[in-house]
Amino acid sequence: MPPQPVEPARLPSLTGMRFAAAFLVFLCHSFVLGYFHPDVEATLRPYAFAIGWLGVEFFFVLSGFVLTWSVREGQPAGRFWRRRLAKVYPNHVVTWTAALGLALWAGQSVDLVKLLPSLFLVHTWYPRLDLILSINVVTWSLACDLLFYLAFPLLYALVRRIPAHRLWWAAGALAGVVMLLPALAHAWLPGTPKLPGQDMSLTQNWFLVSFPPVRALDFTLGIVMARIVRTGGWIRLGPVPALGLLALGFAVQVSQFPGVYSLTATIVVPLALLIPAVATADLRGGFSPFRGPVPQWLGTVSYASYLVHFLVLAYVHVALGSGRSWDVVPATGLLAALFALTTLLAWALYRLVEEPGMRWWGRPGATPEKRAVLTGVRPNAEHD
Repeated sequence: MPPQPVEPARLPSLTGMRFAAAFLVFLCHSFVLGYFHPDVEATLRPYAFAIGWLGVEFFFVLSGFVLTWSVREGQPAGRFWRRRLAKVYPNHVVTWTAALGLALWAGQSVDLVKLLPSLFLVHTWYPRLDLILSINVVTWSLACDLLFYLAFPLLYALVRRIPAHRLWWAAGALAGVVMLLPALAHAWLPGTPKLPGQDMSLTQNWFLVSFPPVRALDFTLGIVMARIVRTGGWIRLGPVPALGLLALGFAVQVSQFPGVYSLTATIVVPLALLIPAVATADLRGGFSPFRGPVPQWLGTVSYASYLVHFLVLAYVHVALGSGRSWDVVPATGLLAALFALTTLLAWALYRLVEEPGMRWWGRPGATPEKRAVLTGVRPNAEHD
C-alpha cells in the first residue's frame, strides 16, 4: 500500500519545542556572561557554546517544519509576509530600543550608524563582529529568520514539487551539505584572525553560523521533513530513540570544540529526525516530553523570552558589578531568579506587544472585534 497523506492537525509539542530551543540559548549565555568564577566558567564554556548552537539549529529546523505543517494552501504570499513581519518586528523594535537605553545607562559607547543595520535585521550579511553582535546580541538569528520568511513561499513551492518518494533523498542531500560546509569553510575561507578561544576565524564562524543563505539550508530541511510527514513517508521513529541520537550527536559536537565541526554538523541529522518523531507522537497520542501545559505556555512566550533574556543577563550583571562572580550554588540560584525575571518580562512583552501586533497588523481586512465574533478564539500560538 502506498504511503497515505497525513491531514494537518494541531501538534502541541511544536510549541513546547520552541521553548526547549529558547531555553538552550538561555543556558548558553548564563554560562559565559561571568556569573560563575572564571575557573568554573572555563570548564562550562565548551558545553555552553555547544548548547547554544544546538538551540539555534533546533529553532531553525523547527521553524521550517512548523510553517510547512501549518501552511494555508492558496494563501497569497503577501498575506503570509504580513503575518510574519507582524510577528517579528514589534517585539524586536521594543527590545532593540530597550537595549539602546540600557547601553546608554551602562555608559557604553553607541554608534547609531553601526546599530541601524540591526534594527532592520540586515546586520549579518557582512562578516563584521561589531555589526553582527550589535546592541542586542541575539538578533543575529532574527536576520536569518527574516530571509527564511521572505523566501518561504518560493522554498515551499519548490519542495512541494518534489515527488513523495524522493523527499528522503532531498533531506539527505540538504543534511549532507550542512555536514560538508565546515570542511569547505576550513579549506576555502581565511583562517585568521582567530576568534578568542575558538579554533576558527571570524569569517569561518560568520559563514557557518550567521550568514543567512547558509542557515536557510537548515530551515529548508525542516520544510522537507514536514512534507515527509504530511505525505505519509515518515519512518515511525519514536521520540526516545531520536533523543538518544541527539545526545550522541551532542557528545561528538562537544568533543570537537572549539573547531568548525563543533557548530551544527554533528546535530543536524538528529534534530531533523527528532522534530518529526515528536510531531508524529502527537498525531498518534504517544509519549512526548514537550506536550505538558508548562512547556506549552513557555513555548507561547518563547520568542519574547529569546529577545529579552540576554538583556536581563548582561545588564543585571552590570548592576550587580561587572567584575563580580559567584560560586556554583549562589550563581545557579541567581540565574534561576533571572530566568524567572526573563519569563515575567517575556509574558508582559507577549501580552502588551506581540499579541496586539498580531491582532492589528497580522490579519488584514478585519478588526479584532470582528475576528473575535467570527472565530470565537484567539490565534493559535503554534501557527504564529
